[in-house]
Amino acid sequence: MLPNLVPSEFSSLGARLCREVLASRFLERDVEVSILLPPASAEAAGPYPVLYLNDGQDLERLGLQATLDTLYNSGALLPFVLVAPHANELRTQEYGTAGHADFNGRGSLAGAYTDFVLQELLPFAQANYHASAEPTEAVMAGFSLGGLSAFDLVWHHPSHFTRAGVFSGSFWWRQRALGAGYTPADRIMHSLVRGGQLHPHHRFWLQTGTLDERGDRNENGVIDSIEDCLDLIEELRKTGLDLSQSLRYVQVEGGHHHPDTWGRVMPDFLTWAFGKEQSAHELPAPLPVVRLCFDPSLVPSIVPSSAPGPVDILPLVLPAEATPEQPAAALVSLSVPEPTFSMPFTRPAEGDFLPYAAGYINQIPADMSPLDALRNQPAEIHAVFANLSEAQAEKAYAEGKWTLKEMLLHQIDSERVFAYRALRFARADSQDLPGFEQDDYVANSGANARSIASLLAEYDATRVATLALFESFTEEQLNRRGTANGGPATVRALLYIVPGHERHHLNIIRERYLSIL
Repeated sequence: MLPNLVPSEFSSLGARLCREVLASRFLERDVEVSILLPPASAEAAGPYPVLYLNDGQDLERLGLQATLDTLYNSGALLPFVLVAPHANELRTQEYGTAGHADFNGRGSLAGAYTDFVLQELLPFAQANYHASAEPTEAVMAGFSLGGLSAFDLVWHHPSHFTRAGVFSGSFWWRQRALGAGYTPADRIMHSLVRGGQLHPHHRFWLQTGTLDERGDRNENGVIDSIEDCLDLIEELRKTGLDLSQSLRYVQVEGGHHHPDTWGRVMPDFLTWAFGKEQSAHELPAPLPVVRLCFDPSLVPSIVPSSAPGPVDILPLVLPAEATPEQPAAALVSLSVPEPTFSMPFTRPAEGDFLPYAAGYINQIPADMSPLDALRNQPAEIHAVFANLSEAQAEKAYAEGKWTLKEMLLHQIDSERVFAYRALRFARADSQDLPGFEQDDYVANSGANARSIASLLAEYDATRVATLALFESFTEEQLNRRGTANGGPATVRALLYIVPGHERHHLNIIRERYLSIL
């Protein structure tokens, strides 16, 4: 008998969700595990094939349960069990290559994670959820750094599983920093494959996206994430892997380093791993394993996802007449160079930010780059103050509310805090960052004692620095995450929060301040 199931919104015809907590002695923490069982109608007497999937906390963001339901209902899949342990704030230490931390010390707990998987997770799944102990029926998969971890586990432990699925794998993982004499030979997984031995039953599904990042270390026109993956495929070929039989490489044209892309390409992976024979034969041909010659017509089609629509942005109408007590502040034109790359517009997904931040993120239209929003906003801010006297800017719309000067300095303070968080997370700093009490900041800011011109000058300088920081981030850095104010945040979410927060305050000016000006 299978264990009791957690109630699910899906019918008995769909995948069934269970949740467990394992007390791991290797990781010295409780590990939450999400398990998806096949539909009740597909129950089998014998053990099920099994997928072990890193980053189980992201199943909802991937839309995995709905994807499974669709594939099961269409008869495309054989029944299997999905076992997905959750990562936590130590993700960058627990994932990686078990025997080799990277140049920055990340992956220091990857050996302990391997022990957890092999000695705790697998026995648990086999004993409690009918997961097969046959290596050829076990698949390990993951995303980004979790994909590197999955590949490392399968490569070194074919007695437990022989197939790996890697979505946008972090095959850049290296033992030397780029500015410290790095060469391609410093990539750790490539070296491990070169020095290792292929197992006869090894099979690999590898995926990259053409917008995984923007980095191009050797300036050969191929982004690093694609080149690192193709180089690893070449190392596998040299070990004797039959690329035509044992490898599926899928390149997603326009694919991002993000759960949105991974969720939409998931049916291809699941059909490769657990598809019925006819379904597997019907898979579209993957991109040929070539360098610099990509044929988009051979890439599996990806259906665009629907994203919640943004709020409407109304024009900011300021008073036509004002009686300034002194000359108005001049409108400053920021000289910010346009980036040489095209910024991907993938929006943050649920789980990338605290719930309150959704109100800021949704202020940015779906068809607008957040960088463009950052560039355009200074003109609006300067327009607010252009015809105001110092006295008018020191007036609140109600008792106990902020003045316009205080609101402007609050915007500056908040932008600096959000940008600082983005910098820390982009540099893979896993320390929890505290929140800040905005009312205390405003009360101690001295904003009303300053001139409009000085506040606008500080605002301009802050915005130029913020733009320079966010424009420097690679796609991989945008998707890095940390914890601030007691909850999660990705660098990508913070990129949307900064202009969204300012739009929020511009709306307040429109709604509450204009009548008193």
